[in-house]
Parts: sequence; C-alpha cells; structure tokens
Amino acid sequence: MKWFDVSKGFGFVVPENESFDVFLHVTTLKKAGIHMLGEGACLLCHIERRDKGFQVTEVVAILDEGIQPLPVQAESLACESYRGGALSQLTGTVKFYNTEKGFGFVIPDDGQRDVFLHKHCLDCHGLKNIEPGTPIIMNVRSTFKGREVIDFYFLAEPDL
Repeated sequence: MKWFDVSKGFGFVVPENESFDVFLHVTTLKKAGIHMLGEGACLLCHIERRDKGFQVTEVVAILDEGIQPLPVQAESLACESYRGGALSQLTGTVKFYNTEKGFGFVIPDDGQRDVFLHKHCLDCHGLKNIEPGTPIIMNVRSTFKGREVIDFYFLAEPDL
C-alpha cells in the first residue's frame, strides 16, 4: 500500500518489483471483506490496465494489515442511506438479529442501553444475518427512540 485517503475513498498500491502506481477504490476493499488498513499494508491483488491506468480489480488476500490499522471508510461515507447528524463510534456485541423482522440489537461496551440494528446496515455489507455474540465496531447516531447503528465493521472475521 502506497497510501489510502479515507475521506476520498481511494488510494494507490505499488506492485512488488514495479515502479508504477495502481488505483485502489474502497469498494474493492469492501468486496474483499477488508474494513481496516494501516500504513505499510501488504495486499495480494489482481490488477488490470484500463483506459486511465492500472486498477486493482480484486483483493485476493490481506497479507499484512500494516501499522495501526484504521477503518478504510469515513463515517460520513459509511452507508448510502445516512444523511447527516452527529455520529459516535462504539464497540459492542450483537445481542440478537431477527432475519424475519429485519432488525436486532447490539450490546454496547459503554454500558448504556442496547443499540438498534436495522436490516439496511446488513444490506450495505451484503449480509442476510449476523450471529449473536459477534463483536463489532459501530458508527451510531442518537434518535428520539434511542441509539441506532448506521454502519459497522467486524472486530474479527465472522463465520459466514
């Protein structure tokens, strides 16, 4: 990884033993299930030459997350349906998720009331379900009914 700008949603990698840069978009990382990267990360990628230059078309594996990995997606870009307001970031554990009803709750590590998790957040990640006990980092907003998850990242790789 040469660099990655979270606010812009893209960055560049330099192939091993090469001197040219390759464009890397955040959606390519998300498709590979990568939500955290740090300085000096090492990725195994497929690249193609396109009209505007080289581009990563697939991330096959993350060989090294790099130093001090951070989320690859900015809070304001988290999920397409989110339209503003103050967000906070919390860790927590999924309490339950009901696929038939399309919602569930997360037990936050801050000791406050459970946080609402809607089906739309799972849809943003291409998921149909999330198992109880799954540890997550979540971007949360306050509503008149309580707090709700706007987007989330897995603290560990889930068993899908």
